[in-house]
Amino acid sequence: MYDLVKLTHLVAAIIWMGGMTFMLVALRPAAMGALERPERLRLMGAVWKRFFTLVVASIVVVLVTGTNLYTTVFRTMKMATGTGSVPLGWNLMLGIGLLMMLIFGHMFFAGYAKFKRAAAATDWPLADQAAAQIHALTVTNFVLGWLALLAVRLVH
Repeated sequence: MYDLVKLTHLVAAIIWMGGMTFMLVALRPAAMGALERPERLRLMGAVWKRFFTLVVASIVVVLVTGTNLYTTVFRTMKMATGTGSVPLGWNLMLGIGLLMMLIFGHMFFAGYAKFKRAAAATDWPLADQAAAQIHALTVTNFVLGWLALLAVRLVH
């Protein structure tokens, strides 16, 4: 069961990180070079609508599976040694992951909401500004995601 929970945790993280990779490295640069502002922003809005649904689902899965993994290892260590603990890298990953979730919440409830309102009003300069905010927060989360992966693999 532990391995299945760990795999599910990893798959959810891959979906989130993979989506950010695609967005930052392929989609946004191609759209910026090939499309005029209104078309580019309509495309990004359609992509975000789908991707952010996956991110929300990934966050739920990461929280549920991460909690299960963390408490399972903590309890196992407590039974084996008398004191409960998890590797330092796990604590770093937990902190970074929670920060990423908060950043995504801000991106979704502030940036994306602002984007949708501006796009609906065809206020392309304001929609572009909101898109730039979403991009900056995505870059931040992308870097944090890699730091979380490094922490869990390299810090013991």
